[in-house]
Amino acid sequence: MKKFITVIPLQVKGQLECYRYEAVGNDRLSMEEATSFPILTAVRGYVEPGENSQVIAVVIDTESGRVNLSVLEQQLQALADHCGIPCPELVTVEIPEDEAVATHAATFRKLIDHLDDDDELFACLTFGTKPLSEAVRMAVQYAYRVKRNASISCIVYGQIIRPDDDRTHWYGRVHDETALLRLDEIVRLLADQGVENPGAVLDTLMAL
Repeated sequence: MKKFITVIPLQVKGQLECYRYEAVGNDRLSMEEATSFPILTAVRGYVEPGENSQVIAVVIDTESGRVNLSVLEQQLQALADHCGIPCPELVTVEIPEDEAVATHAATFRKLIDHLDDDDELFACLTFGTKPLSEAVRMAVQYAYRVKRNASISCIVYGQIIRPDDDRTHWYGRVHDETALLRLDEIVRLLADQGVENPGAVLDTLMAL
């Protein structure tokens, strides 16, 4: 199953903006509809008519987290209706507002409980603290390495461009960052195989 992982942002009620995200590095992420959640560009680009899928939302246990989760649910349904696809099942992973290592380790554990053999994985690293984003990345890579036939299709990152102080001039870009995870996998394999000059191998690959 295609599964899309995202972290729910913590902007207070009324502060979560919508942007039309310009795709960078992957035309499948192009989306004319404005959204508050860059992961929806991947849903828009990869879910086919008649195909069942899931959006896995990591929700920090705060009022803002719960309010913004409801916004995601509304935008997800609107996107599905517009595109003529089944609305992805929305699965929530609730976590405390805590930056302790044990909390992030528990988040990682909760996420991998939702990942299965044959899953095609997508994730958004836009929202959440840096350690929380790392837990999401680790869960995706764990599934790729451990689950049978699991794959990573797209990792997205949403960027807001602010050319001046006028919010009406602000716009979004959504970047396909999947190559960074693949590079990490290559580095791990080179290390496991004891390659004497991994830098030269990486230079060759990056020149392709």
